[in-house]
Amino acid sequence: MSESEQGRSRGWRPSRTQKIVGVLVLLVVWTVAAGRWTDKDCTLGMSYRLVLTHGAPEQYEGCEEEPSGWVFTDDYQG
Repeated sequence: MSESEQGRSRGWRPSRTQKIVGVLVLLVVWTVAAGRWTDKDCTLGMSYRLVLTHGAPEQYEGCEEEPSGWVFTDDYQG
């Protein structure tokens, strides 16, 4: 099999640069979404977790302070 045939049989693979750019784009999107949670009174660490579990916040979602600390609520009045 020639070298060009071997390259085609493997299919497309992203280059190292494309992988790095992809990861950076994902981190920026994740940080922007986490920032939307911090605008709704969530701590930064909790905001990053909420992006993974709930995505971007809806109008009625946010965080409120309880005696045990800050907690997620789906009845946010902020």
